[in-house]
Amino acid sequence: MEEFGEYLKQANIPGVVKSTHATKPGEGILNVAKEVNADLIVTGSRGLGKLRRTILGSVSDYVVHHSEVPVLVCRYKEKKQQE
Repeated sequence: MEEFGEYLKQANIPGVVKSTHATKPGEGILNVAKEVNADLIVTGSRGLGKLRRTILGSVSDYVVHHSEVPVLVCRYKEKKQQE
């Protein structure tokens, strides 16, 4: 988390990096956003397929559909190893 805070500082982007330990991560993220009066939520996505996302649920999907502020979803894409 300190590393992400450092990225913000280096880019001169005002903001805070916070962690939540809520039972339901999506709700926890939205609660923290409300607590700090966030203007934007930035979250990641593992890029699950539709079937897996439907069965397992997706935190980023939940946040996008329930947030009162804009949400930026950054998809994590693994680099393919060269053979």
